[in-house]
Amino acid sequence: MKKVFLYLTVFSSILTSITFTSSAYSANQQSIAIIDSGINQELFQGIIADQVCILEYSNCPNGLRSMDGAGAANTGVVTNTVLAHGTEMASIIHQVNPSAQLIPIKIVGTVSPNAPMIYSNNAVKLALDWVIANRTKYNITAVNVSQGAIFAGCQVPAGTQTDVETLKSFNVPVIAATGNNSNRTAMNSIACLPNVISVGATDNPALMGGAAYNPNANPTIGLYSNGNALTSFYLNGRWMTTEPSGNIQFNVGTSCSSAALAGWWTLNYQGTYSSTYNWLINKSVPTSNSWLSGKYIKLPL
Repeated sequence: MKKVFLYLTVFSSILTSITFTSSAYSANQQSIAIIDSGINQELFQGIIADQVCILEYSNCPNGLRSMDGAGAANTGVVTNTVLAHGTEMASIIHQVNPSAQLIPIKIVGTVSPNAPMIYSNNAVKLALDWVIANRTKYNITAVNVSQGAIFAGCQVPAGTQTDVETLKSFNVPVIAATGNNSNRTAMNSIACLPNVISVGATDNPALMGGAAYNPNANPTIGLYSNGNALTSFYLNGRWMTTEPSGNIQFNVGTSCSSAALAGWWTLNYQGTYSSTYNWLINKSVPTSNSWLSGKYIKLPL
């Protein structure tokens, strides 16, 4: 299988700091798997159900290519935007649904403590395999994949589509970002797959720079957002996120939108995949820009 390599893009400005804490993990709590670059575990004490490391290149903390358990997905305090990405997404999910437990699945290795290795959708496929095997143990009710890249024909490793369909049959959605390439016909792999809930980003027409999102303004699809007629939903792409340092910074992108929907799905789970998806459709309103149109979900934040 040809490997397909992925890269992340974020934009930011630091403001302040925060640490998330909660009660210890309970088996009856809902969990959200975050397939990304790992997290600084010190910021999420008490809300981590498990940690997983699945790497194609470099090694996990145990010296192997895979690891399951405490510290497996820990990045510590990093400043590289790729390695910080998982912490940022975890912070958005927690903002939307503070009651959910988190399972960071680290798929990005390191050359040095603050330099990422290349990685691909092969690691995403292995992470989905792990979710299938452990969904009952940790009551996993959503999977977020806020990374990816566009590949011709929605190229993914063999078995990825089957994993997505298997999780859907267990009422677990795979929610993925469409990407930030201003592409009006294609989405990132794996967001482009059938039965993946693909999420693009909205903006407000007058917003510039690091301005906060205005939930009362008429939303428009962000000019940077990938999307097409098959994109499932569009959500606010402008968020204040927590960095591995604990600082708060502004971020914008479809990654943020996808993470927000993962938290919102679990918070408002209606008992089945189809019931929750239809509930979200009923809560959505039309949105568009000059090239794209779709369904916008306004979160009450």
